Amino acid sequence: MTESVFEALLDSNAVIEFDARGYILWANQNFLNLFGYAFEEIVGRHHSMFLPEFQNHELSYLEMWTQLANGHSQAGEFRRVTKFGEPIWIQGAYTPVRNAHGKVVKIVKMAMDITEKKTLAEHLEKKNRELLSTAAKAKAATHAKSIFLANMSHEIRTPLNSIIGITDTLAETSLDDQQANFVEILQRANNQLMTIINDILDLSKVEAGEIELKLIPFELKKLLDELVSVLGFRAKEKGLQLKLSVDADLDTFFIGDIDRLRQVLMNLVNNAIKFTHTGEITLRVAKNHTSRPGNILFCVADTGIGIQKSKFKDIFKPFTQADSATNRRYGGTGLGLSITKNIVELMSGQIWLESEPNTGSVFYFTASMPVTTERKTQMHNPFQGRYKLSDLSHTIIDSRLKILVVDDVDDNRNLFGIYLQNSIHQISYAESGVEAVNMAKEQRYDIIFMDVQMPEMDGYEATRQIRDFEAFTGRTPSHIFACTANAFSEDVAKSLQSGCDMHLSKPIRKDTLIKAIKSTFTAEPHPTFRDATTA
Repeated sequence: MTESVFEALLDSNAVIEFDARGYILWANQNFLNLFGYAFEEIVGRHHSMFLPEFQNHELSYLEMWTQLANGHSQAGEFRRVTKFGEPIWIQGAYTPVRNAHGKVVKIVKMAMDITEKKTLAEHLEKKNRELLSTAAKAKAATHAKSIFLANMSHEIRTPLNSIIGITDTLAETSLDDQQANFVEILQRANNQLMTIINDILDLSKVEAGEIELKLIPFELKKLLDELVSVLGFRAKEKGLQLKLSVDADLDTFFIGDIDRLRQVLMNLVNNAIKFTHTGEITLRVAKNHTSRPGNILFCVADTGIGIQKSKFKDIFKPFTQADSATNRRYGGTGLGLSITKNIVELMSGQIWLESEPNTGSVFYFTASMPVTTERKTQMHNPFQGRYKLSDLSHTIIDSRLKILVVDDVDDNRNLFGIYLQNSIHQISYAESGVEAVNMAKEQRYDIIFMDVQMPEMDGYEATRQIRDFEAFTGRTPSHIFACTANAFSEDVAKSLQSGCDMHLSKPIRKDTLIKAIKSTFTAEPHPTFRDATTA
């Protein structure tokens, strides 16, 4: 190193020299300015004078000086204190200097003030920790809320199972006009309550990021026809007309989540019917030529009460309706459009509206669904396939089925008995998982309706033990249907993983039960059933 270069380093850095024992020999003006000392205040004093009190006897510091005394250079970032007790951070390099005999005679330290840089780094690190902590707390809160909602859903669905089941069964009996009217009121109230429960559960899934799209080929026009066919009845009851318009150049087959698309369309069309008293509702589907993302444009237009422009920004927020008067008059949770918006965004689309009070509303949304030429579509229509109890003897098999109903709640067991009371089948009952396993070992049942949440032994464990026994003995397996008020997708997966053939979400309606039995004893596929009111 040339003398000029060395002098430049001295001028730009804080430099101090120690003897081999660590006592100060010399320091340049940069060092003195950095630490706030005069030269005579530091010369002859020990290097530890610059250390914070807590660091005076740190082993790592002592080890560093041992290494220096043995001739090994050291470098790093160090926390030190000035004459006035202010902490500073320096980036320093310690270099031992040897004499002609190889003995270390002094140690030269060059230092640079990095306090500002270090403070900023510490501040950013602190903010990052706070953000991570906040995110972790938010995630934990969302998880706790999901557990609470799942438990709440279970507790509500359990009694509602009996209420809906008995109400639907009562509707099939001989009733006078007044009694029939009472039953209709009960059925409407049941359906409204189920809608509220499902909206809350869907919202919790959205917030927890638990909704995943299931991408399968489907025929869009067929879905639209079925939807308009079903919802047209509701529109007609109000004296409204529901029209469908599909552009001629729109492709036929797409890949997407047909169930979630159906949910969005049903929500928007149902809303249009709900808030329209005269006129018509039009569902139009076309290729998307807007600047919004997605290849398909959907439009639901009505001649209803309309929405003020000042409410547009809030209409897609959870628990929000246009105003309190609307909520009092029309009811609802105000969750439907929030859930709809999230599903549309999952489909890489956007949703927006145009509206004028007392004129009507037009809701638009786009979706990204690839076109496909595959004609083998997988369509599940929840509106078809409703069977009467009398269908059992004709649509299942000629022989009598042995059916075991497992549930720790008396009313739930009785409800299954009521559903099947006019059938030819032999019905047995178990009040616990333990009793169910013992009964299943004594004889084979064609079908076991297995409640999941039971004390002592739950339905999952009971199912596993029955499956183990069947495998050990070589017996033909029974068809086991999980019957539970737990309606989350992970609950369905857990039922199937335990060995169940199907998952039936409570409240289980009679036609759902019949469809489950029918699909098992015919050549039809075995779907995972959820009642249409809970889908």
